[in-house]
Amino acid sequence: MDKTLIIGTRGSELALWQANFVKDSLAAINITAELKIIKTQGDRILNLSFDKLEGKGFFTKELEEELLAGTIDLAVHSHKDLPTENPPGLIIAAVSEREDPSELLLILKDCVDVHQKLSLKYGAIVGTSSNRRKAQLLAYRPDLEIKDLRGNVPTRIKKLRDESYDAIMIAKAGVSRLGLDLSDLHVETLTPNELIPAPAQGVLAIQIRESNTELFDILQTLNHPDIAEELAVERTVLKLFGGGCHLPLGCYCRRDDGLFQVFTSKADEGDEFPDRLFLEAASTEGLPEKVVAKFAKDRKFPESVFITRELSEQSYFRKALEKHHIKIEDRSLIRTVPVITKFDSYILKHVDWIFFSSKNAVEYFFQLEPQFSKHVKFGVMGSGSEEMLCRRGY
Repeated sequence: MDKTLIIGTRGSELALWQANFVKDSLAAINITAELKIIKTQGDRILNLSFDKLEGKGFFTKELEEELLAGTIDLAVHSHKDLPTENPPGLIIAAVSEREDPSELLLILKDCVDVHQKLSLKYGAIVGTSSNRRKAQLLAYRPDLEIKDLRGNVPTRIKKLRDESYDAIMIAKAGVSRLGLDLSDLHVETLTPNELIPAPAQGVLAIQIRESNTELFDILQTLNHPDIAEELAVERTVLKLFGGGCHLPLGCYCRRDDGLFQVFTSKADEGDEFPDRLFLEAASTEGLPEKVVAKFAKDRKFPESVFITRELSEQSYFRKALEKHHIKIEDRSLIRTVPVITKFDSYILKHVDWIFFSSKNAVEYFFQLEPQFSKHVKFGVMGSGSEEMLCRRGY
């Protein structure tokens, strides 16, 4: 291709990073490109939450209009911002590799409480403009106060540092791409199976005119078909639910040991306890439909369940069952007792790591008032052990 391509992009630091990433990738295959910055509705209107904005494609519509008008040759989007259907005449020609789709909870250090779930003090004010994040956060921590947060990534972090919030939630991908220094904040990483990300989170989409077959063929060098297959599941789930940015829906598909695993979280409102689902299949064919069917309004639930342990009133599992009026019989069938009454202090003072395989082990360990090096590190085998260790202040 002899001509210089025009890449349409928003003007935020993250959008420019993304557009320059594509520009550099094209340069590596001897294609010259330059950027054209385009302001979108989502950039202009910063005083309203997403559910108050009209229509869909708050960050993409204007770029798509310029593509259709022929004033740009390709548009670079955060894939999660795109509506589930392209306007007639436009296609997604390529998708990038996926950056880590985890979420980050950034906390002011004087608002940290490691004894609490997510290491955030009781009743903290958390900033997020996402109903998906709101629903899942409140499911873990119903005591939190969620306040709307708009702006690009550096702006959001500045609002936290200015103490407008005690914490904010933000996608890890944007922080990683911009290489931001967060050393003055406490950072909690929530993996995609802990807090389920938005469909297509962490992926870039390159959109072009459908008629530009020459450019389509060129962009296949940058395309990642394996990622596209996983995204198709996530975005089809979103489409079948009829949702946009305001829907409290998280969906994440990954391939593990030859199987497709899909994690889904859905609520009707941002302050409603979400239902969660995990499905595994050998093929993506029909997989989105299977996911959506599990959330049908007329689906059958058991009347009662028996659980071989006692559940606290704040148990996530208890709340998930009680939401659907499922009667719970919870009784512990076993009782554990410690078998060691005293530690050899010499051994503990010379170990580098202490690993726990159960929450009971954590409890008994500290009841013995062990003496260990202040430099020792702790490891746990599960979330129950992790939570018990946090209660001890580690």
